[in-house]
Amino acid sequence: MTRRTGIVAGIGVLVMAAGAGLSVLAPPAGASAAPPAVTWSDCVAYSDEALEAMGIPPEELPRIRALLARTDCGTVQVPLDYHRPTGTKITIAISRLRATDQRHKLGSMAVNPGGPGGSGYLMPHELALTSPQFEALAANYDLIGFDPRGVGYSTRAACARPGDDVTPPEIPAGPLTAETAKKIYDFQVAENQTCWQSDPTFLGQLTTANVARDLEQVRKALGQSKLSYFGVSWGTLLGQVYRSLYPQSVGRMWLDSVVGPTANRLDSRFHDVTAADEAKIPRWAAWAAQRDATYHLGDTTKDVIALVKKLKAKLDAAPIVFSDFDQPIDGNLAAFLAVAPSPVWAESSPALAALATAKTGDPVPDALRPILIGDGPQEPTEPPADLPEQFNDVAGRAILCNDDTSPHDFPTFWKTYRSWQREFPIAAGLAPFSQMCAGWPIPATEPFQLRRSNGSLQLSGHRWESPTPFPWIAQVQAKIGGTVFTVEDDIHGSVARVPECTEHLEAYFLTGRPDSGGCDGVPPAAVSALSVAPESVPGTAWAPSGNHWSWPKH
Repeated sequence: MTRRTGIVAGIGVLVMAAGAGLSVLAPPAGASAAPPAVTWSDCVAYSDEALEAMGIPPEELPRIRALLARTDCGTVQVPLDYHRPTGTKITIAISRLRATDQRHKLGSMAVNPGGPGGSGYLMPHELALTSPQFEALAANYDLIGFDPRGVGYSTRAACARPGDDVTPPEIPAGPLTAETAKKIYDFQVAENQTCWQSDPTFLGQLTTANVARDLEQVRKALGQSKLSYFGVSWGTLLGQVYRSLYPQSVGRMWLDSVVGPTANRLDSRFHDVTAADEAKIPRWAAWAAQRDATYHLGDTTKDVIALVKKLKAKLDAAPIVFSDFDQPIDGNLAAFLAVAPSPVWAESSPALAALATAKTGDPVPDALRPILIGDGPQEPTEPPADLPEQFNDVAGRAILCNDDTSPHDFPTFWKTYRSWQREFPIAAGLAPFSQMCAGWPIPATEPFQLRRSNGSLQLSGHRWESPTPFPWIAQVQAKIGGTVFTVEDDIHGSVARVPECTEHLEAYFLTGRPDSGGCDGVPPAAVSALSVAPESVPGTAWAPSGNHWSWPKH
């Protein structure tokens, strides 16, 4: 999956959405440990090169440096295993962007961008830099960033990779066969087992529940009676678990792009995400049909969808190879374009029209060139030495697999994958084509049950998005309560990036009054209004044919 780095792209770093069977255990009992405390130290003095590599425009460097100047940096020692609270300790790194109006401070607000595996250490600064409403909230709240266990400045996860004799299989263009799928599965087993064996003691303690317990230790170390919280994507699952474990510790909580309450079954998760991708195609098709004079894809929604299905079947049967692009193109590129996020419909639609008439031996059509080729080959550059880790794949995989209760055997995976091909004729090819936890040596470490509690809870869902499908928000509300705020867009985690929406968030954190209204969010085909990161639509930045596709940056 293609990923943007940088704190400007920090919200919704990588999507953890979910499927079925989640429970929360009470905090583990055991011998008492010493009360947690923050060890404060000097913050990193980031170079201009590091800040720009994080996505900060040069003209914004004075503002980010002003925010960093009022930041405290520290660490909290927490138990590796909460069942052994006096045993081995690990480090959780935190940042505190101090409220400018300490006299009228409303408390501390922790923030998390998602993942799992995403760094939240500089998320307070990203929010204050890019959102006037969050900048205003930073007058009344200390904003607390933190790197979850396994990530960034916290005790970091790493693992060995298989030896040179174990290589990723070639993935031919066209529909995935059982033979190729088994090769992918076997490679996944080798990779996961090698990774696990490199540090089983640490990797086995990377769970959503333990990250929530770490957050409670941070609250105590900061001396806060309650902790408010803003989370996006997997950060909403973390919020739900934290609230279930420590209901008396939560102040005000807003969860955006809400993960469903059954997030430990990855098979169910990917089913729901693929279903949401398929379900949003008619919305785009209706838009394209209204512009048939421009795109020539059909003048009715039905005709546009029929064209996509026919094109996908044609390219799956006979992939094409462009003269200046050496990877074959199969039907998944048609699907990729059909499920594109609405702000890039004005680019995906002419690209689909060009694909419909393309032939082997042609050069890449102009409309497809930004997607397939982008800016062309880029010379690799050494990242700045002080560039912080933005995402830790090892921690992300360990948390997902330690939480996952879905079957990991190949026959079950292949049967499930094949059923998706029948159920979702366009989008199924974009679904994950391997059991990502295949070979992970332990079953779900800690099943948990989410619990309803009193207190303020605001949930926001995006009606047309697929990473965390809109139906999940009703499931969460039924499970733990809260008030639903509806965003009429398809952009994952956009509440903090659209002023019309963030105004509601600001009012909630200032007053504590829930908001059952909504906002329009990001409008369709308005690319200049908001750059859309390809990870906003899981599965569409990577296709099973082996192509890496992404939308051009604006």
